[in-house]
Amino acid sequence: MKIFYTTRHHDGSPGRFTSSFSGIVSHGKRFLLPFGWVLILLTMSHNNFAQLNMMELIEKAEAATFNLTAYNSTRHTTDTARAFFISADGLAITNAALFQKADTVIISGHKNRNLFLSRVIAIHPMANLAMIQVSGFRSREDNFLSPARQPFDAPGEVMTFPHESDQNNSLNIAEIKKIIHPFSIGRSALLSIDCSHASKGAPIINTSGLFVGILHYMPSAHQPVMLPVYLINDHQWTSVNQTWGHFKINPRKMELTDPHCTEALLLQGWEKWIESARYFTMAFKMVPENARLYALRCISRHQYGNRIGAEEDFSYSLELDENCGLAYYGRAIYHIKNRQNQQAVEDLMTCLQKEENLASGFVLLGQLQNLNNEVRKAHASYSYAIELDTLLGEGWYERGRLVMQHASNHDPALEDLTTASRLNPYLPGVYTLIGNIKFKRSDYLEAITEFNRALRMDPRDDHALMNRGMAYFNTGLKERACEDWENAGKLGNTQAFRLISKHCSQLKRGTFSSNGFR
Repeated sequence: MKIFYTTRHHDGSPGRFTSSFSGIVSHGKRFLLPFGWVLILLTMSHNNFAQLNMMELIEKAEAATFNLTAYNSTRHTTDTARAFFISADGLAITNAALFQKADTVIISGHKNRNLFLSRVIAIHPMANLAMIQVSGFRSREDNFLSPARQPFDAPGEVMTFPHESDQNNSLNIAEIKKIIHPFSIGRSALLSIDCSHASKGAPIINTSGLFVGILHYMPSAHQPVMLPVYLINDHQWTSVNQTWGHFKINPRKMELTDPHCTEALLLQGWEKWIESARYFTMAFKMVPENARLYALRCISRHQYGNRIGAEEDFSYSLELDENCGLAYYGRAIYHIKNRQNQQAVEDLMTCLQKEENLASGFVLLGQLQNLNNEVRKAHASYSYAIELDTLLGEGWYERGRLVMQHASNHDPALEDLTTASRLNPYLPGVYTLIGNIKFKRSDYLEAITEFNRALRMDPRDDHALMNRGMAYFNTGLKERACEDWENAGKLGNTQAFRLISKHCSQLKRGTFSSNGFR
């Protein structure tokens, strides 16, 4: 099935705008869309207007995007990034590291050829973003992007608008392959696309055409990352408000635009502990007396077993700033590693008095309270974490799991776990827990659907295999049940052997002979 639209190339010659299962052609460029995107285009409406609307949204995002190329004083290129407009007065967002070694910045890749960088408004040092003012923007003709109110969905696909050198004659469609939640950045995603450092700062839209993220590139891992769009309205921006001529000689320019802290935070959110500690060390070159950075490196060092280095970090962090809440967070982890839970709780309480908005700290506190059988306190801690950060999937997950363990009514648990699965479907066992609740309600078919999801996320989830087998057995699919129990047994689940012995002996000989099951 193909749908053809008439358009024109940039030079005015006729072109063809084609949507099919193989791709879309627009303005002489082939935009390769996978089946899922094309299906959305084709099923939004029975007429062409909805399909055109989606393509208009894609073209609007592309039209709001442009390139920035930085040159040093000898006119050599130092960096390239993407940028996009966010308001009708020429405000735009780009990658901050672009400006580190820049003496001149040139704008290209936009239909408006009269654009030039006039001011640097603010820097977000944690996310390495810059808010800039571009002169020459014509509000009646030039497009800009408004952040979506809803967070991006996962799993799912998103579309990026990369640098020309990365396009390979197509727009990039990316799958969200992992959710991460780094300190000071928030809910982000690792993307499965092939791009380079030149595409950092590009906008990202979802399958509804909504602007949901900003592309970042981690050079240490050659990994593209989607930063959350709500960073544009975040409180952590450092005001600059200087003309480009003044900002390029600002004595704090190198510190403000240094990318190593962002790299370290993203690696830490990805649980790449050794690599993140290394990048925190590199960040110290710009800010050697930053207590928070030492506290953050302390957390990473704990996780890969460098106890001495971690202890040195939280001690030095407190020497630099006795009110650094993250230092107490790091020391709490130190106590947890030493099984000193009460000391850990005390340090976390101190941390949360100083870092009142640290949602992950309340989740950790709730976990410790649950271990101490303080169920009501744990529930209150998880609830407050959710209140602080509604996008922190771990908070919903832990509260749902707690309610599931201690309450007879599992409806609230199901609601929490379902929310957690939407925010982060990669949380260990979240679909298995949802499936367990539905199994207990005798909703066996729905339970099987949830266990299927769990096994797509983690094929080695032996609990999902065990319980899907139980659901199959209760729907009369005895052979499938026995297959699941056999696979669970291979993964080391000893309960599977008893179920096979009890329920699968009547199946024809040879079905389970490879493991000696009859």
